[in-house]
Amino acid sequence: MEQALGAGHRLAHLKVKGLSAGYGGFLVLRDLKLEARPGLTVILGPNGAGKTTLLKAIAGLIPRAGEVLLDDEALPTEKPDEIVRRGLSLVPEGRQLFAQMTVTENLELGGWLVDKAERARRLAQAFKDFPKLAERAQQLAGTMSGGEQQMVAVARAMMSAPRLLMLDEPSLGLAPRMVDELLAIARRIADAGTTVLMVEQNVRKALAVADRGYVLERGVLVASGPATLLSRSTVIRQAYLGAPSGAASSSSSSSTDTKEKSMSDLSMLINGLAVSAEKGATFERRNPLDGSVATRAPAASTADAVAAVEAAAEAFKTWSQTGPGERRALLLKAADALEAKTPKFVEAVPAETGATGMWAGFNVFLAAGMLREAAALTTQIAGEVIPSDVPGSLAMGVRQPAGVVLGIAPWNAPVILGVRAIATPLACGNTVILKGSENCPRTHQLIVEALQDAGFPPGVVNYITNAPADAGAVVEAMVAHPAVKRVNFTGSTKVGKIIAMTCAKYLKPVVLELGGKAPIVVLDDADLDDAVNATAFGAFANSGQICMSTERIIVDEKIADAYIDKLVTKAKGLPLGDPRKSDPVVLGSVIGMGTVEHCNALIDDALAKGAKLLCGGKAENTLMPATLLDRVTPDMRIYHEETFGPVKCIVRVKGVEEAITCANDNEYGLSSAVFGRDIARALQVARRIESGICHVNGPTVHDEAQMPFGGVKASGYGRFGGKAGVAEFTELRWITVQTAPRHYPF
Repeated sequence: MEQALGAGHRLAHLKVKGLSAGYGGFLVLRDLKLEARPGLTVILGPNGAGKTTLLKAIAGLIPRAGEVLLDDEALPTEKPDEIVRRGLSLVPEGRQLFAQMTVTENLELGGWLVDKAERARRLAQAFKDFPKLAERAQQLAGTMSGGEQQMVAVARAMMSAPRLLMLDEPSLGLAPRMVDELLAIARRIADAGTTVLMVEQNVRKALAVADRGYVLERGVLVASGPATLLSRSTVIRQAYLGAPSGAASSSSSSSTDTKEKSMSDLSMLINGLAVSAEKGATFERRNPLDGSVATRAPAASTADAVAAVEAAAEAFKTWSQTGPGERRALLLKAADALEAKTPKFVEAVPAETGATGMWAGFNVFLAAGMLREAAALTTQIAGEVIPSDVPGSLAMGVRQPAGVVLGIAPWNAPVILGVRAIATPLACGNTVILKGSENCPRTHQLIVEALQDAGFPPGVVNYITNAPADAGAVVEAMVAHPAVKRVNFTGSTKVGKIIAMTCAKYLKPVVLELGGKAPIVVLDDADLDDAVNATAFGAFANSGQICMSTERIIVDEKIADAYIDKLVTKAKGLPLGDPRKSDPVVLGSVIGMGTVEHCNALIDDALAKGAKLLCGGKAENTLMPATLLDRVTPDMRIYHEETFGPVKCIVRVKGVEEAITCANDNEYGLSSAVFGRDIARALQVARRIESGICHVNGPTVHDEAQMPFGGVKASGYGRFGGKAGVAEFTELRWITVQTAPRHYPF
């Protein structure tokens, strides 16, 4: 094997493009595209898949159509001797030894293209590499066992000092111990510098020694990827290893409930393969109401995270070159596929997060619109021609895809924010990794399934899930990878600061949409009914668990009593209940008891300091009622802290200036709202509020895909949506073309 690493040796790289081949008029292989890079690549598949035909076509033994390139130079068709001279050697199924010749004589035939001295040197090396054969040098090949004959066939092929060695079913018919020995030899050959392309049916053992693999079925490649991922993929585990692929199968805990099992059988998506986590690790998400297992999902390792990045980086090479029409068509298909999964979302969201079916349906509706808006953006990624002071210089600002984009999505508006994390990046020609929330892995997987149904190529969209304890390590492994060029995160300010520091450590641009304490300012001339409806919607939609939720209700004292009476009546009438039951509710469960305990503490603190409870109150479980606290002052915790629940504070103010001061007395600055009939005055108030978003006579909770969405202060930086989103997820480059001779000073 050592002869492969001679001076100036180049590692062979085989590329097959559009390969079709067969026998007579019967086509066995159809339009195959694959690579055998330095290392060991295995082709897997059942009998009759076309694996042997593939090797024969590459070796020029049968006619073929398409391109076969070795180091970017075409291999000839039907000229095996020339192909051998180019450094390719095939060990066929059946070995094809000369039974009446000795081992030595068979090996010497492998070196027939070189002179006698070189042949003798290679023979000595072969006996060194295959010591068992040295002991049987004068034995007739026909008297040897099948495994020994296969060893002779491989050694004979190595006598030609190939740069690419192709092995056709080397383990066929051999005892397990001999299979292990031969596959170990193949691995050593690859490690010594000879690229190995191997066809095998022993899937488990072949993947254990391979670097990469392909699955061939009925002449078509159905899967590909790193061997470690293929061994954990659905297509391999179910079809070839006789084991279920889902995460539920690898967990020690199980449920007899059929519905629960179906919700627990999740996978990640890496390079187009549905895979389990490394070592089959899983974690559970439990329903916040009754503690039942809602989902059992893969718990990714840092190695899994890196594999997702590398798959996305490889896919970026081709995806970034696709035209806007192709990207638009796929995004439109994804929108339709997402809507088709509405019943599944309506089941998954209440089970995982406790939110209502109505909220789940609204999420799907808005998220589908985001995908359609992203589709429209594909032809809006424009640059500009910039006047230059250099005569004859055409200067351009050109926007190009950035690379791999990591999107980290939360649980509270899971479909909207999961789609938002990846839609515009995809439209811009980037490849993406969606890191699902630990609180709703099934919901986020449904998004990825919709994109798969639409036909996005392998590696363009990747999805990983992780156990809560592993989040920091998994995220940093991806951010640190050189291929990741952009990060976006939606979540709490506390975690957002950690993400920001991690991105700063590796100089990665990041878009952060974080916490909020959205104020609604009700001026003395407001339409009270409109203001009440907007306040109730903004405060209690999804039980107040929205980054834009109305958190501080600021009302002019002139109209406070009338406005508050109407608001309390509205809040008391909002139905509360288990969202999994048939009766429709507005307020479902909050995400967990942590929210309940936090809000209860805020209520206790406010009441102890003089606030007045108007409706609702403390909760004992995650079904929390709409709660309003009046006469809240700055010395109360609820005045400053985000509740992220259905507990809201009312602050009475005197006049416009005091209202603006109260609105800006705020760590956060995401969304806000102003109500007043005098539009000019209301607009002036809106312009003075320190927030990224402000709605005049509209609720704080509002989003449209084409709008520049984002906050200021502790609510983050950067913008999602529309052309602002395009700017975040593309590289702006300055490119010049000198169209006339340029003057130089020397």
